[in-house]
Amino acid sequence: MKNHRSFLIYCPLLLLVLCPVLHADSLLETKMNQMRKSFRELKKAMVAPVDADKKKYLSWVADLKSATEASKALAPEKTSHVPADQKDAFLGGYRNKMDEMVDEIDALGKAIEAGKWDEAKALIAQINQVQREGHQKYRSESNEH
Repeated sequence: MKNHRSFLIYCPLLLLVLCPVLHADSLLETKMNQMRKSFRELKKAMVAPVDADKKKYLSWVADLKSATEASKALAPEKTSHVPADQKDAFLGGYRNKMDEMVDEIDALGKAIEAGKWDEAKALIAQINQVQREGHQKYRSESNEH
């Protein structure tokens, strides 16, 4: 009886401890969500950009770049499914794609700073394409949103 009572007491406590771990996003997923949020705001803003809002746009660019650079240092979940002899190449490709993203983001920041809105809109499309390519190759299907 005593063991049964102990079990009933500790079982809910164990669930409270494990549930956040089971449902927590990985650090990479958290960074990707930050990227998604900033990029979504930039895409909406570049439909009809306003010179007076440059500071806000540049803040989103900075957030996007920061999260991208942080993501580059992490390994995608899909890495665990890659054969050991291909992991270095896989991670190298991932990091190169993230470098490509950072370069596009830098160019976007410069275009916004200069008020070159047509160029900024084109860069948004390029960033979107780089993102799609990266997700197709490096994103685990379980992380699809």
